[in-house]
Amino acid sequence: MMPMFFKPAELQSKEIKPFDDFPFGLSEGSLAGIISADELAEAAFLYHLVAKALEYGPVYHVGPGASFSVKVLKRITEDVSNLYSGNVYSVGELIQALNAVEDGSLVVVSLFPALLNRSAEGLVEVRKLVDRKGLILVLGHTTIELNELDLPGEFRRFYDLPEIFEALAVLRTSSYRGHYRLNMTVLKAPPDYVSAVGDHPIPVDSLVKPLL
Repeated sequence: MMPMFFKPAELQSKEIKPFDDFPFGLSEGSLAGIISADELAEAAFLYHLVAKALEYGPVYHVGPGASFSVKVLKRITEDVSNLYSGNVYSVGELIQALNAVEDGSLVVVSLFPALLNRSAEGLVEVRKLVDRKGLILVLGHTTIELNELDLPGEFRRFYDLPEIFEALAVLRTSSYRGHYRLNMTVLKAPPDYVSAVGDHPIPVDSLVKPLL
């Protein structure tokens, strides 16, 4: 049996937020599940998270038929040379991809629930890789079919084993007279941000403008 070694609890690692007003940060060894209720909410989170993470090193975007516009990203950040993208269609292929990425990097998976062979066992294997390689892994999904009255059940439906995630959040956008707001519901937050659990209405005019 392989011995287990633990890193010092006080060891600090890099932490990433997509923008300053985002209610929690993601550090190395973090697994986050994000559900977006509309495409603009997904884009605002995804592009700004990737842009911020590129300041620290390589970023990987994968998924089943994952679409990502470098042209849009360049409206936020000029240097996209460390961005890599690819397609994975099953949890097995995702595990292979995670084995290949650089330790400590950000990996964003779009449309995670569409991957074949999803299971609690497969997600545990993904979790092991996040821990071993110190990754920041964000599993995302965008859907208009969301039961707002049972968000915990929706996370279990889409992410199989939500208990092993550091962060779980639902994103929605609303607009009024040309002004945009990102409405977040945080169901689970990293330990340093436990006070973030709850609802957060965040003005995002400046964040949305480059995307439109």
